[in-house]
Amino acid sequence: MTKQWDYIIVGAGSAGCVMAERLSADGKSQVLILEAGGENDSFWVTLPKGVAKLVKKPEHMWAYPVSQPRDPGSNSPGGEVWIRGKGLGGSSSINGMIWSRGEKADYDAWETEAGATGWNGDSMTEAFLELEDHAAGPSSMRGSGGLVRVDPACFKYPLAERMIEAGETLGLTRVDDLNETPGPRVGYYSHNIRKGKRDSSARTYLAAARGRPNVTVMTGVMAQRIVFEGTRAVGLDVTVNGRPQRFDCAGEIVVSAGAMESPLLLQRSGIGDADRLAAAGIPLVAHSPDVGEKMIEHLSISMPFRLDHGKGTNKSFFGIGAALAMLRYLLRGDGVLATGPFEIGAFCHVAHPDGRTDAQFYLGGYTFKVGDDKDPVPLDKIDPKPGVTIYGQLLRLTSESSVRAVSASGDDLPDIRHNFLTTEHDKASALALVRKMRSYVRAAPLDRMVGEELVPGAQVESDEDVLAMFRNLSSCGLHAIRSCRMGADAGAVVDARLRVNGVQGVRVADCSIMPGHVTGNTNAPAMAVGLRGAKLILEDRG
Repeated sequence: MTKQWDYIIVGAGSAGCVMAERLSADGKSQVLILEAGGENDSFWVTLPKGVAKLVKKPEHMWAYPVSQPRDPGSNSPGGEVWIRGKGLGGSSSINGMIWSRGEKADYDAWETEAGATGWNGDSMTEAFLELEDHAAGPSSMRGSGGLVRVDPACFKYPLAERMIEAGETLGLTRVDDLNETPGPRVGYYSHNIRKGKRDSSARTYLAAARGRPNVTVMTGVMAQRIVFEGTRAVGLDVTVNGRPQRFDCAGEIVVSAGAMESPLLLQRSGIGDADRLAAAGIPLVAHSPDVGEKMIEHLSISMPFRLDHGKGTNKSFFGIGAALAMLRYLLRGDGVLATGPFEIGAFCHVAHPDGRTDAQFYLGGYTFKVGDDKDPVPLDKIDPKPGVTIYGQLLRLTSESSVRAVSASGDDLPDIRHNFLTTEHDKASALALVRKMRSYVRAAPLDRMVGEELVPGAQVESDEDVLAMFRNLSSCGLHAIRSCRMGADAGAVVDARLRVNGVQGVRVADCSIMPGHVTGNTNAPAMAVGLRGAKLILEDRG
């Protein structure tokens, strides 16, 4: 007899792992978690600085070629590739582990501007507090006793202190916890790291769920389409290591495959724009034009500088320095290898007319090698010469992107259009960001320590040249959201209870449902979405 699952969760990423633990907590509901990747249990996944070893390995990441060239005058793709985590934990297993919540005003706007009733600053803060086990102890803005260890200031060194002081020179307020206070601020990033090891959603929530007899986790499973009887979901067609298989569902299918794969699965299942689905050869189940549309992203630029005076961390990645760093890590579980790629964070305003936070900086005491194409982010090639990197991110762009299925097969790459820098606001923001980054690095006391600007170089100064550089060298922030947007309007893909409009028995819970920008990294908010989404499902069942 074919097993009837109460819940099938598609995707064991940041949100899906939390969802799995919460929905299985009653010990009775039969929960199936499907993940296209593998176990993600290698040493390099758990080692925080091991991220450089992961981002180019196909077993750990999805690589999505972007269809649209950056140069608007070109007719050929520019070779841009977007990456996302693959395997248990999803992107939480390959990211920089920065535990950044965004600001309460972000979520208040979800409710007041997007009609996402119940999704606001207070409800999301409540979810963050439940997730966290903060090393600094509990407070009104820090959780204690949750499954995710949050460690502030994992690694300190003198140059890092100078970076913070430079931010203070520019008027930023130094804070002990970047998540406690909104507005212009600078300090050490908090990371989801426990005793020197990555605390991904797989090592926390999924690990708790897997100990229950009512939970089944399967890897190597690619979801092809949701099976409907009329508009009611009754199962899922998948390929297991390349072989077709069907799983029947008596309850609900929860799509938690991320901002790229969730809309693609809906489209392959017949939920999307009728004309586009017909062109892709996909039978229509529910006309929902915004599936895969109105996607928004953060846009990033990396600027490396020579360090003429002072000591950075670059020597810790070569020769005897690397050996000593690894020995320290293996013996004590701390040091430069026990933290993420960047230690110092700053949030500020550069261009948005409302004056709220719209830019985020990441600073570290090293640089990546710069190639002939001036691309400073190969991620796996650190420059042996002393340097400082400031990595800036635009958090509130107005350009909208799209991700579209080209056929009914999950094996076919999607059509991705980023549309970066297509609005005047975004162009002005890019210019303001670069000038702010330069001001930061030239502020005291860094001004006495930092030398040559390696990328783009001091000669790139005019608005026209800076914008051209930004267009060519910027990259997506790995924070795509809103491709299955939540809202109360007729065009929303999901309602405020995460139910997919136009069908029954399907919900979406991941970054794709976020209806507005998050002024920070998206891993913690994605886990909060999983937590709140599970509560909604359990409320509706009860």
